Amino acid sequence: MQYCSIDIETCGIDPNNCDILEFGAVLDDLSCQRPVGSLPTFHCYFILPIYRGEPFALSMHSKIFRRIADREEGYTYMSPTRLGNAFKKFLIKAGYEEGQGRVTINAAGKNFGAFDLQFLKQQTDLEKHVKIRHRIIEPAMLFVKRGDMVLPNLEECKERAKQPSNVQHNAIADAIDVINLVREGLGYKFN
Repeated sequence: MQYCSIDIETCGIDPNNCDILEFGAVLDDLSCQRPVGSLPTFHCYFILPIYRGEPFALSMHSKIFRRIADREEGYTYMSPTRLGNAFKKFLIKAGYEEGQGRVTINAAGKNFGAFDLQFLKQQTDLEKHVKIRHRIIEPAMLFVKRGDMVLPNLEECKERAKQPSNVQHNAIADAIDVINLVREGLGYKFN
């Protein structure tokens, strides 16, 4: 099964008052035994005239803001309204097929459906170019323990998978973490 692990970094938790800073996606195919480091990736930072957010999240992403301010070379910068078409072109180049103007994907991500997707729907043109199937791979389900009262967060999932538990809060690194968790949780051992 092909799927796309997607992660965003934002300026806070409310899509009505906080902006997306970074988008990252990593393509995986569970039928192929490719090392995680060789998987296709799409990454960009969003350029806005003013960024809205909450103090904690703004301070957590000072490195991203510095990179955006300096337009550090080697990275892609774009308006959120250009994400959908750019991401669709990446998916087509990676072998996905376009149908009725959009590419359809299986998505994965930690809290993707309840958090990331809500920001993406509200602040980008993604839905115009990419259709995300309604069943989303949530790796937390693979690491629930008896007695848990809530789903484990990404750090807890990594600990339970016996992976280094630090979370980088970097869109590509976090998307790769999800792929590693999905592979581990499903018993795929081809890293």
